[in-house]
Amino acid sequence: MRVIGENPVKFDSLYNFRDIGGFITNDGRVMKKGVLFRSDELSRLSVKDIDVFNHLKIKLICDLRTDQERKSKPSKFSSGHTIKVMNISIQDRSQEFTRFEFFKFLVSNSTSINFETIMKDMYYNMAFVNNSKINEVITLLSEQDHLPALIHCTGGKDRTGFISALIQLMVGVPYHKVMEEYLYSNHLIEPKMKKAEKMIRWMSLFQVSSERIKPMLEVRREYLDDIYKEIINQYGDIETYLCDGCSIKQQSISRLKNMLLE
Repeated sequence: MRVIGENPVKFDSLYNFRDIGGFITNDGRVMKKGVLFRSDELSRLSVKDIDVFNHLKIKLICDLRTDQERKSKPSKFSSGHTIKVMNISIQDRSQEFTRFEFFKFLVSNSTSINFETIMKDMYYNMAFVNNSKINEVITLLSEQDHLPALIHCTGGKDRTGFISALIQLMVGVPYHKVMEEYLYSNHLIEPKMKKAEKMIRWMSLFQVSSERIKPMLEVRREYLDDIYKEIINQYGDIETYLCDGCSIKQQSISRLKNMLLE
């Protein structure tokens, strides 16, 4: 069975890649390994990395980045005979700025920015404003010829983390395991986020402290907890949320569950 932190697939240039399967579900079944993966962005892959990637036989890539992100860091993969790439932008305010715009935002708002509020708003928007994008991802994954598949954004921690958590919960992985897997991103992204922290502090002309930046550079229990509780409060369970809140056909959900479970 899956152990958090266990990752037999190694890349030189991906720091937050992993299989989201391998967990025992609440009813004693197992979420299959080798079917659904999550990752950070794919612009830096080496020749060796691409060879490793090809061995996974991935048929579908769901790129959750914005147009600005894709232009800034083009993926090494485009749709072809063996891989279908779908651009499904889930908006992330922190990624909507150009570098110059972000500099202006940091300097002009250096005393008033609350990065924790920005992150919590982002999670709320993912769950209750970008419902159609969740529908698109789940519906695409429910097609047999689209698996194995990869879901990724820029850092692979928030947008990818949220969608991965939804899928794991949908198939019945216990919430505490989903949370543990979600939080594991902090271990994998720490070196890269240290560099991002230094860059952001420099861009703010050192007016924004490391402590204030931190909420944007890590995943936190309360980010997922808050939105999960709101989903359960409004819909009762994850499957009802996906059906009623995201307008996903029950047939698509059932088909995907069958393909992901053994």
